[in-house]
Amino acid sequence: MRILILDDEPLRVAALTAAARRACPAAHVTSTAGDPGAATDDARPGLLVVGPARADPAGGADLVRALRARCRDLAVLVVSGRDTADAAVEAMKAGAGDYVVLHDAEGLARVTEAVTRLARTAAPAGLSRHAAAGRGDGLSGLVGRSRAIDEVRMLVRTAAHTEAHVLIEGETGTGKEVVARAVHGLGRRAAGPFVPVNCAAVPETLAESEFFGHTRGAFTGALQERPGALQLADRGTLFLDEVEDLPLALQAKLLRVVQDREVRPLGGSVTRRFDVRLIAASNRDLGRMVEAGTFRSDLYYRLRVFTIQLPPLRQRREDVPLLIEHFVGRFNHRQGTAFGVPGAAALRPLLEHTWPGNVRELENVVESVLILASATGASMADVLGPSQRPVAGFVLDERSRIVRMLEEHRWNRQRAAAALGISRVTLWRRMERHGIRDPLGTPARETA
Repeated sequence: MRILILDDEPLRVAALTAAARRACPAAHVTSTAGDPGAATDDARPGLLVVGPARADPAGGADLVRALRARCRDLAVLVVSGRDTADAAVEAMKAGAGDYVVLHDAEGLARVTEAVTRLARTAAPAGLSRHAAAGRGDGLSGLVGRSRAIDEVRMLVRTAAHTEAHVLIEGETGTGKEVVARAVHGLGRRAAGPFVPVNCAAVPETLAESEFFGHTRGAFTGALQERPGALQLADRGTLFLDEVEDLPLALQAKLLRVVQDREVRPLGGSVTRRFDVRLIAASNRDLGRMVEAGTFRSDLYYRLRVFTIQLPPLRQRREDVPLLIEHFVGRFNHRQGTAFGVPGAAALRPLLEHTWPGNVRELENVVESVLILASATGASMADVLGPSQRPVAGFVLDERSRIVRMLEEHRWNRQRAAAALGISRVTLWRRMERHGIRDPLGTPARETA
């Protein structure tokens, strides 16, 4: 592994060299104050560290773009004195694998972490970065090679190296929790807890206890003290999924607690300090909800310091084959099976489907097909073949049948479930699976 450092300040070069060698003791680390392009051509490094002398004052985006144009497989780390999100985003868009702000010893520690991470995915001779990717860079859940998913990966890396709260927006089933876990896992809080809370599934009467905790005897049934989600996520990340379903009264209390970084459990008299980063996810337009008065503007602006917009699967259809391969591999690992991925002709029913439920729907359909194949001793191609099209069609059309039945019964879940021959709970789970929401906005957990 060869690492080249571009900088011309001797003390800083020495510090960056030491950080790189701590990260990769076996690496050959060199530095240069000369022409970046010529030095890169001569040294042929796997990883290039662009120091502040070359990155500032603009943040290094133009230099990264020029160097990546000369060598597409080059991994680049930008080390800058500019602590701004705009500079980081521009550098990452230009092709940098990471952006670290260097002001003190803590910054050098982050350089070591970044070099360690990028060195794992830097392409050695003869190996493309696409082949090197997936060897443990924390982004393995974000499958695909489309431009849209590359943009998401870039934003995840940028968000991971800030302490800003993050808002992830996208349709149901696009993988918002996968992105949240990637931001947490790549950031400095990775060693801390990741605590997910589905806001839509928390009963309003228990919401304060869920977030703030309670003492023994705080209310009927409180038989023992229980920490809330904020305390459980201390020194880590609290993930608020479907944040749009938080009641307005709770939004105000949550905002105040997050601003003060202190929480007092229900029934308690002592406040407790905590240190939590918030990552929120929404499948609705929170900006419009703010305009409509159904979501607090102050909480909205607190959450959307850094925003990641997830594309629906229909906007990155070229990723469907890779996702199928990923889900088949995961099923084989979990179940001890050895299913192969058939060719494009056999996969046609899956490749041509519009996937209104996005990645989650695709995952569930692939799993359903593989379960059926396991039960019948068939291959995946057999299940999807012409003689089995009614079976495959049944799986693929489940979402359409549920929506049609809900519409026929005016979104009364109890009557729709009875017509489908399933329980109301099963209907709710399938609505969640396929990303089906009541057009009137009633949370899926409620009865109509």
